[in-house]
Amino acid sequence: MYYPVQIPFVLNEAFSKTVRYSEEIIPSLQDFVICLWEMQPLLNVEKTVENIIITDGCIDIVAEYGEKIIGFAGMSKTDKCSFPPSCSLGARFKPGAFHAITNIPANEAMDNFLPINNFDKNFDVDFFFSLDLAEAKKFLINYIENLIKNKNTNKFIELFDKLNDNIPESATEIFDEMCYSPRQCQRHFQKNYGLSPQMVLCILRFQKCLKNIISQKNSKSVMDISNYYDQSHFINDFKRNIGLTPLELLRKYSA
Repeated sequence: MYYPVQIPFVLNEAFSKTVRYSEEIIPSLQDFVICLWEMQPLLNVEKTVENIIITDGCIDIVAEYGEKIIGFAGMSKTDKCSFPPSCSLGARFKPGAFHAITNIPANEAMDNFLPINNFDKNFDVDFFFSLDLAEAKKFLINYIENLIKNKNTNKFIELFDKLNDNIPESATEIFDEMCYSPRQCQRHFQKNYGLSPQMVLCILRFQKCLKNIISQKNSKSVMDISNYYDQSHFINDFKRNIGLTPLELLRKYSA
């Protein structure tokens, strides 16, 4: 199953001392949702935290308690930012699930914050933020359960898991697998993922090598597992996704 790594929460010791981050798989949602996540500040002082948000193909529903906003958001490019710790709650949808649930093209929520009232005018934002975190979490689970009621997964939701198990060497293999022309495939991927087929492959390879780097395997085994054809391709792909080479990443977070 495709389950993307969130870098700061596994590598950044300073982040972990400032922010408590947790993820939970919810069985009733697992056909459409990878996990629910929570982020809570641990310090009662003003302190800026560095975060790296990696493009992972997912669109989340995000509730930010500092600004009291809730909506959908995804990233087509990795973004580095610094922010004061705040309380947040969210659900990470599987790639393709956002469009399947809302019927909104995924590219409308990529690199953009889409307020939930743009999708559901009856959602009571004020009531949601009047709940404490535990109640809000139950409310969000129930809300998503109602959204996915009587809905079935489709081939685009299932495709990410399938590709993750056996990453193709090129986008041409995806075109052949789905029986689409390159132009048709580009159009369907933009609608369902907000990404190109080439970027989807890049994300999957990047996540594979990231997991192996974290488990301290050597770069050769990482390249073999991730279908990189040479070290230059491996480094350039990593740099394009996160803005750091693998060695720079490890130096940055092991310091």
